[in-house]
Amino acid sequence: MNAAEGQILHQWSARKIHPVVMVYVVAVFLVFMALSRFVFHSPAAVKALAVAAFGAIVAMIPSALGRLEYRFTPSGLERRPLDRKKPRDFEEVFRWQELSHTISLKHGFKYYLRMEDTGPVRRFWRTHISDEYSGEFHVETDDRETVAEILERHKSPASPT
Repeated sequence: MNAAEGQILHQWSARKIHPVVMVYVVAVFLVFMALSRFVFHSPAAVKALAVAAFGAIVAMIPSALGRLEYRFTPSGLERRPLDRKKPRDFEEVFRWQELSHTISLKHGFKYYLRMEDTGPVRRFWRTHISDEYSGEFHVETDDRETVAEILERHKSPASPT
């Protein structure tokens, strides 16, 4: 346990993907399957879409069932996969002094780190394409207000979108 772990400002867990997202994916595939069947009269396309839907849902199951555990410490934000049997060590997401600002999202917050680059192309690449200077963390409804207060307290007001 490092010195920053001595005091935890707030700790919560959240899903990577909410299970309702899987219902939306199935609905989209069902629409395309109906189009394939009734508009294009292609049973082969319906079968192919059914297999693709099955694959998409199976790939989403670990993210929908698994949870990540987050915690704010005096030094910043840390996270780890939630596993009660064999807990792993927390890994650092960002330090408070590195944080530029945050943006409120429906499922959590997007964060941006400070950077010295002045070139617009390089700044765009580092904040939107690469995950080197930005990322997001998930927060469920119960913890949202507390997390927003802690972010505001550390000079990083969350901007509503």
